[in-house]
Amino acid sequence: MTRLPIFIPTAALLTAALLTASSLLAQGGGSPAVDATVQANNAAKAAQARIDALDDQTRSLLERYRAAIWQSQQLKVYAEQVEPLLATQDAERAALAAQARELATNTRDLTPLLLKMIDSLDKFIALDLPFLVAERKERIAGLKRLMTDPAVTQGEKYRRVVEAYRIEADYGRVFGAERMELDVDGARKLVDVLRMGRTAMYAMTLDGREALAWDAPKKAWLPLAEQHRGEIREALRIARETAAPLVVTLPVPTPTATAAKAVAK
Repeated sequence: MTRLPIFIPTAALLTAALLTASSLLAQGGGSPAVDATVQANNAAKAAQARIDALDDQTRSLLERYRAAIWQSQQLKVYAEQVEPLLATQDAERAALAAQARELATNTRDLTPLLLKMIDSLDKFIALDLPFLVAERKERIAGLKRLMTDPAVTQGEKYRRVVEAYRIEADYGRVFGAERMELDVDGARKLVDVLRMGRTAMYAMTLDGREALAWDAPKKAWLPLAEQHRGEIREALRIARETAAPLVVTLPVPTPTATAAKAVAK
């Protein structure tokens, strides 16, 4: 009998070998060479996994490093811009601190000064002509109350005191007219009072029958000659702005006790 050669494909042989190897491994057996190959493959896979993990970690660290470098450069530029501003703010802070210390000193010095100014103004009003007495006394009383109010700033207190001085100064430059009740010869009489600045004061009863002049040395109202009643009446109209300004002639107290002319404007 003639034997014919049998040809088995290489791929089939490899498949059969792998199947045989797998069967042997599944059965828990195999040659040392196969075991070494399997272990080597597993080690290679594990090494590759570690390499891949290290590569990802390295890439992440590199990105973080680049971001830190960029942020550092930005902060450096910002610090260069802010440094002059900080120096300016430090100088301003030092100046404000110096002003605060100076203000505290000035505040301690200002309070006694304001109290002294109010007291001087109070004494001046007491010695002045007796016009707008209630109004002026109330202004002084208001200033004294103001000085004891802790809620009011020193600046406001100073402004109010200076304003009171300005008002008193204005009284000496204008005509004034008011109606008040006077004690004349022991009798109370309602009169119209004419004030010519701080130079002189005159009064006339509402019926126009009596004219009076304030005598500062005697601190009393003295009768005035009948001839001056018309002048006083006209001056009162001018002071109330119901008549045009004109020149009136009235006796003005002087050291020589002479008469003078006063211009009503």
